[in-house]
Amino acid sequence: MPYPKLLRKINQYLGRAGGILCFVVAVMFLAEAILRYVFKHPTSYLQDYACYIHCLALFLGCAFTFQIHGHVGVDMVRRAVDKKTKGAHNRIGSRIMTVIGHIQTLTFLGVATYAIYNQMIKAYGFGSMTEATYPIPQWILYAIMFLGCVLMIITVVCIILSLFTESDEFIE
Repeated sequence: MPYPKLLRKINQYLGRAGGILCFVVAVMFLAEAILRYVFKHPTSYLQDYACYIHCLALFLGCAFTFQIHGHVGVDMVRRAVDKKTKGAHNRIGSRIMTVIGHIQTLTFLGVATYAIYNQMIKAYGFGSMTEATYPIPQWILYAIMFLGCVLMIITVVCIILSLFTESDEFIE
């Protein structure tokens, strides 16, 4: 199965939105620093909301990171296999090692998604609020994390499926 174009566009849009939000967080922290150290009048809310927005940005952009190979990985085993087999049979050795690496990623994402889902349900059930000057319901943060993890899982599954095609897009 080739990598879905719709998923590529969704991830690109969310990745850009996450990048813009990171810029917004940087501006918020800069404003807080100026207000605190120049005007000696810090806010009581900018730091809290910057952290919430950063969480949103992180989980919006993670699937895009997988899509563009921006994640951290150890490729020495895959490269050694590819060198040893000299790229034989459509780089089957590299494909196998890449699939194994992505299955490990799916295992971690599955555990994280399950734990986050349980925390989201508990936070919603108890009506828990964040421990901040201006609290928000905790389940909202967990919902953002949960949706980000689900999108990462979908992205990694599509990457694995695309490795069974002729495409070399996700090998290097």
